[in-house]
Amino acid sequence: MKIAYAGFDLMYSAFEALSRSNTVLKLFTCRVDGVYETDDKVISLVKKLDVPYTYDRITERDIEELIEDGCELLISAGYYYLIPVDERLPMVNIHPSLLPYGRGAWPMPLAILDKLSESGVTVHMTEKSFDTGDILIQRRFELSDDETLESFMDKVNGLLPEMMTELTADFKRLWDNRRPQGEGVYLPEPDPEEYILTPDDTAEYADRVLRAFYGFKCYYKCNGCVIGLTRARAYKGDNIGKEYPLSDGYISM
Repeated sequence: MKIAYAGFDLMYSAFEALSRSNTVLKLFTCRVDGVYETDDKVISLVKKLDVPYTYDRITERDIEELIEDGCELLISAGYYYLIPVDERLPMVNIHPSLLPYGRGAWPMPLAILDKLSESGVTVHMTEKSFDTGDILIQRRFELSDDETLESFMDKVNGLLPEMMTELTADFKRLWDNRRPQGEGVYLPEPDPEEYILTPDDTAEYADRVLRAFYGFKCYYKCNGCVIGLTRARAYKGDNIGKEYPLSDGYISM
């Protein structure tokens, strides 16, 4: 298929798999911070493929040009913005939750914070509102008691190559048989700064927060100071002499 892709490195395995068996016409990516979210991999791949890319937000004119170039499918994955919908060009989005549960920009940390036993990946039709379109493909996976945001996304990226192969190899059947989501659950995007840990927190609670935002910055507040913690974990045990004590344990970087 002739395709276009909108996204950055968050679900890179999807873009890599799509590029192996399809003709990529263009990449639409986002300006990321380069620390917590990156675009190095997608940019490197399009340069290797000699494919044009842009950081500009997708416009109706961009969609028109894709249609003129014979684009058959636009796939988005983690793209920050709403994409102008045009019935002449099929569009799908990859969402890291089991829709219709988990609509919203960042359901992964909330799955860990809410102690869900499973989550998954959904490929759904793009509509004028986020995460509401008909479902084409869905895969489930279990969440462990020790799940981190990083291991969550490793599971997502592990499933995506096979899902993308199925999507483009059998697209017409999947598109024609897509199923409506029905009523959904929207999860507001969590703000890491809202999850400030203190010495009064338990190790169980602190570790859940640290796992949910693993790879991003969490915060520890003590004696009037707020300290940023990245890739930290919390443990039960003697906290005497520990740099980040908790009520029944400590945080270790």
